[in-house]
Amino acid sequence: MSYGESNERQRSRRGFRTPLDLGMGVFYVAIGIVIMVTRSFGVYSIPPGVLYTTITYVLCGMMIVGGCFRFYRGWQDILQNRKK
Repeated sequence: MSYGESNERQRSRRGFRTPLDLGMGVFYVAIGIVIMVTRSFGVYSIPPGVLYTTITYVLCGMMIVGGCFRFYRGWQDILQNRKK
């Protein structure tokens, strides 16, 4: 594989990864918020106990933070491509 083919392959992966990062970031944040809100309004029941509630909120928080990071990474890639 020549350098040109390798460079073209990396460019095509970057072109696919950017929208994927943006979409998955929004998806993770949305799912984290939906689970947190539905848990607060009692739409679904989690077995009673502090442990289950804590685990639910920790996982929702991790999804929101991870989604924000993926969205940020995709946004930074878009900004870097504009500069080129």
